[in-house]
Amino acid sequence: MANSSSSWEMPLVAVCQVTSTPDKQQNFKACAELVREAARLGACLAFLPEAFDFIARDPAETLHLSEPLGGTLLGEYAQLARECGLWLSLGGFHERGHDWEQTQKIYNCHVLLDSEGSVVATYRKTHLCDVEIPGQGPMRESNSTMPGPRLELPVRTPAGRVGLAICYDMRFPELSLALAQAGAEILTYPSAFGSVTGPAHWEVLLRARAIETQCYVVAAAQCGRHHEKRASYGHSMVVDPWGTVVACCSEGPGLCLARIDLGYLRQLRQHLPVFQHRRPDLYGNLGRPL
Repeated sequence: MANSSSSWEMPLVAVCQVTSTPDKQQNFKACAELVREAARLGACLAFLPEAFDFIARDPAETLHLSEPLGGTLLGEYAQLARECGLWLSLGGFHERGHDWEQTQKIYNCHVLLDSEGSVVATYRKTHLCDVEIPGQGPMRESNSTMPGPRLELPVRTPAGRVGLAICYDMRFPELSLALAQAGAEILTYPSAFGSVTGPAHWEVLLRARAIETQCYVVAAAQCGRHHEKRASYGHSMVVDPWGTVVACCSEGPGLCLARIDLGYLRQLRQHLPVFQHRRPDLYGNLGRPL
């Protein structure tokens, strides 16, 4: 389907792909370089992947390196947002929450900053990745992480209304349907997909979430080898509401850019009014509005 708006009317978003390590300051330097490039190119919103702050070697190191939202690292990102004058989607921050002293566990927290550096939304990952994939090694996110208690309403940004999720959440279409029915125009899945699930499921899941919700889907990803124990698939991308991949990163660190055409989105929803055709009388409250 042809896009309906001229490019000068459409907000530009940037999707940043990085290779996080246990070195938090080096990771910040790499992310800041991409964010500044995104600002230079005219983006109004830059998306960073899950674990943009660090990827540790084991749960003990993860807990040791974690910080509260009011800590030094988030302060640096707030300053970066102000300096660059753009919004930041910080896709998965290792957060010491209010219950840190009691639980000694953290939250995987998606933080949205506005161009003044203020926190406008936080979403704590609700689906934790406890899986054993042959050839990829076991992952037990719950060893160090608590699941979040709720979804968050979509947030109005300069690019459109953004619904927040994180990585493994994309395997649960009920979440994306709930966000879409609550008004989301952009769904974002910052991720760190592995080398086995990535080639098999990454693109097809992102395209499916876009098609079924008629939303843009933005997925910033980790890439490459983080340390001797872990590597990520990469292939950050933006998918439009028709299911077309409109931007994609190459193998290594870098960024890709996409225009968000909300006129096209509304036109598509008018032509294919699937949300008007839903039958909750048949299949209950799956994907009910928040």
